[in-house]
Amino acid sequence: MIRSGPWSPSDVLDLAVLGVVSEQPASAAELVAAVRRVGGGARFEPTADVVNGRIAALARAGLLAPTADELAGQRCWRASEAGRARLRDLLMLPSGSPGEALAAVCARLKICFVDRLDPDARGAMLDDLLGAHRRELAQARAALERCEHPSPFVRRCLIRDVERWDAELGWLEALRLLATDRAAA
Repeated sequence: MIRSGPWSPSDVLDLAVLGVVSEQPASAAELVAAVRRVGGGARFEPTADVVNGRIAALARAGLLAPTADELAGQRCWRASEAGRARLRDLLMLPSGSPGEALAAVCARLKICFVDRLDPDARGAMLDDLLGAHRRELAQARAALERCEHPSPFVRRCLIRDVERWDAELGWLEALRLLATDRAAA
């Protein structure tokens, strides 16, 4: 079921875990490392205990299934059909403000796993991310225009925010075009 509203930390972790194992099975240790890697490092670095707890919860919910393979004596996990459906639902959840830490991690994860969607859903998800980034850029520009602080450093910081959001928006627009071209081919 697709819902709207803010992302929870569990949603973010589920997106990371299901995204990783939707491509190929992985052990819990591999999942911990991969979740940290795709989550952006310092912004999202759940402990092994937290990731293992989510793996157990996802398995109980039928979203992860053990494989017959073991890696160095560790059970490997894969996304079940229900897990792949949950991943698609998570990828299609509306994006929050990418200026907020959790929403920024969600945006990064969505981009990492964009190829798990069919072309139409991929375009809709990228359009949602573009909309969120456009809103963030508009807010940064408005803050710069309203700035009356006498320090040139404050103004320069706001200019840098505008430049950063503008660059990220340009990158996302290029990604959207690439996704459109790929779908047409």
